[in-house]
Amino acid sequence: MIPKGLHHEHFKQAATEIDRNGVPAERRSVYYDLVIEGKRYPPKYIVSLAAKFATGEEHLPADFNAVEAKKFFLGKGYEVVDRRAKAEDVVVDEDDESAFPEGRESFKIHRQRERDGKMPRKAKEKRLAETKKLECDICGMDFHSVYGKLGYGFIEAHHTVPVSKLNGAVKTKLDDLALVCSNCHRMLHRGSTLLTIEELKKLVQR
Repeated sequence: MIPKGLHHEHFKQAATEIDRNGVPAERRSVYYDLVIEGKRYPPKYIVSLAAKFATGEEHLPADFNAVEAKKFFLGKGYEVVDRRAKAEDVVVDEDDESAFPEGRESFKIHRQRERDGKMPRKAKEKRLAETKKLECDICGMDFHSVYGKLGYGFIEAHHTVPVSKLNGAVKTKLDDLALVCSNCHRMLHRGSTLLTIEELKKLVQR
């Protein structure tokens, strides 16, 4: 139950505290952002801090969740951004392993037989919704940070199991995909055998 008597001034105080001290890792929002004066904040944490300023008690019921916080603020006329929906609009498709000569035919067969050919896109949407960015799993490069608006929503998906071994019979899972920049993707495929994410990461770090 959200305490009664919470007003915009309390939410602004909460936002000011977050601007000053940041958001603890355990209080970060997974999917929703509350917009206050053009800035984004985790809705649940804003409610908690606002309750502290209004009543002196920050603690809320253990079953209080992000959906309740979202509905609470929408009911008060605030903008709440669902990062999952936004991710669907901005993620850029690309052809994954079909770009590499050694995997092109195998990838084509696998894509035709696989029941869910949109798994790479789902992996990108999930990452963007959860972290607000698409960083390379190997070198940390973020196309948005480097190229600005042009690079927003772009990253490449890499099958950690060689598609030549899948033979179209195995359905890809999200855990089978790594998100990598174009350079690292090329290097993963450059040798006579496919490098693992950890092997290439060690080379980059070295």
